[in-house]
Amino acid sequence: MSRKRQLNVYKHDKWNQMNIIVHGKRIVVSEISSIYGEETFDFLSKAEVQAWARKRFANEPKEEYERIMSIFSRI
Repeated sequence: MSRKRQLNVYKHDKWNQMNIIVHGKRIVVSEISSIYGEETFDFLSKAEVQAWARKRFANEPKEEYERIMSIFSRI
């Protein structure tokens, strides 16, 4: 039986949020944006999702980048 775990990366309101759902080895990142709509990304390893997150949040201010990456490190 696979464990399901959810982490909230950020939630500004119901239209601007990002969640990580871990289903055993499968990692699903769901991002809802008022500008781009909903996007879902599937990953098969922790290293893969962390590499994606480093690219995705590279332009964030340093404190915000570190906060977000600490959440991704808890996967």
